[in-house]
Amino acid sequence: MNQSENTIPANAVNSPEKLYELSMIEQLCRGNQEQVIKMISVFIDQVPPSVEEIKIAYGKRDFLAIKKTAHKIKPTLTYYGIALLEKDIRFIEALAETESANELAIKIKKLDEVITAVAAQMKKDYL
Repeated sequence: MNQSENTIPANAVNSPEKLYELSMIEQLCRGNQEQVIKMISVFIDQVPPSVEEIKIAYGKRDFLAIKKTAHKIKPTLTYYGIALLEKDIRFIEALAETESANELAIKIKKLDEVITAVAAQMKKDYL
């Protein structure tokens, strides 16, 4: 596994390159920008706490909770076009099933960093 797969770009929040892509959300909202902003708010309100649940479950070595929570947020990452994490969330789900703690720690750290950066970027761009 190469190191760049486990890190986010430096200054990702302030980067002109987006960590997310909202075309699917815009399509679901039929171009209604007010609804898109509501969906962004829902993402910000729900996904970072779900990542926190994963981190807490990892600390308790509750692999079933990790797997369930990862499974719950997996489609959200696709809807919001967070390509940096699409493979990682599937790995987290699979690693939780095999209870592979060391690799899981690396993927959870990346998940946390990217989601934090995405939420910050969304707030800066829309809220």
